[in-house]
Amino acid sequence: MTKLLSEKNDDYGLDQMCDLAVKFYKAGYSEAKQVVYKRFEKNILEDYAFCGTEAIMELYGVEGVLKVAELVGEILIENPDDYESSWRIDDFQKRNKQVDIYKELEKASLENEFIKVYYNSIQQNKWTLPRHRKIKRFTYELVKEKMESKRFGFLSSDRNNELTEVVVEKLANEFLTEKDNQKIELYLRFFSARKFPFDYTPIFKIANGRNPKNKRLVEYAIEALKHFKSDEIRQFAINRIKTKKNPADFLCLLVSNYKKGDFKLLTEVINRSDDYDYIHSIVFGIIEIFEANPTKECQEPLELIYNKMNCGLHRIDIVELLYENNVLSDKIFKELEFDSEDRIRKLYRKIKNGR
Repeated sequence: MTKLLSEKNDDYGLDQMCDLAVKFYKAGYSEAKQVVYKRFEKNILEDYAFCGTEAIMELYGVEGVLKVAELVGEILIENPDDYESSWRIDDFQKRNKQVDIYKELEKASLENEFIKVYYNSIQQNKWTLPRHRKIKRFTYELVKEKMESKRFGFLSSDRNNELTEVVVEKLANEFLTEKDNQKIELYLRFFSARKFPFDYTPIFKIANGRNPKNKRLVEYAIEALKHFKSDEIRQFAINRIKTKKNPADFLCLLVSNYKKGDFKLLTEVINRSDDYDYIHSIVFGIIEIFEANPTKECQEPLELIYNKMNCGLHRIDIVELLYENNVLSDKIFKELEFDSEDRIRKLYRKIKNGR
């Protein structure tokens, strides 16, 4: 609470401290409510990051909403090009059906110019959920359209699996005759999600070659090769993983070519550095390998990378893999109860109930 009052710029830290203050108050620490109010008033001061909107609304109800409206309205007057959308008020209304919060704001706006500016702004900037657009059926024509518009992410989508084998073979034949490197790159993106239907040799040749200037053909060719099981591809992968300072791009090749004992090599790769960017670059491949190859051997490399990173999205994947392979340690299990990720805490409760 002391830190919340004095902290100026740690945006995520401030959000978490405000959320904690609400929990403290609900747990019986009455002084937390006043701390949130005092910190919220500092939002108007120079160098103080804005925080506490949701917290003060939850703690003070209608009074909190009016406090937010007054302070934000004052900021809007000083910054006429800025605006406030209605989503916070709409959310408050949804959770507090016993009060007409718009009527309360309208009434207060008659006597307070700051609240009036705020009220007008949320009326003019109504927040609505985006409408669901009808998804186009995945077809050969749609793939070609996305290639023309360079929609890279779309091309490597799992929706590629909706296409028939006939269509995939048609695209594969086009790829084999294509001369333009930019278009070859697009085809490889497609085949990173949908297995190339013919022999992998032409793709392997690209993966084993050099990139043309400003192109990423080698990277996408490697991604496309991950669907193939082959001694040649495995040896290529092992050599690159052993010799490259950062072998992140080559880890995916073990997805279809993992062998018993490879966990030792993966553990060595993880131990090469504690650098955040390095660890984050290799975690995708490590997870993908063990998702495709269930084994108790996953424990050592996954525990190691778990202890080296703080990304919640990857942590849930790591924990689930450890659990599914029956190698989740008691130490990590006990930590899950207090994890910042809701899905991990939910997994903790599931495991606990199972035990």
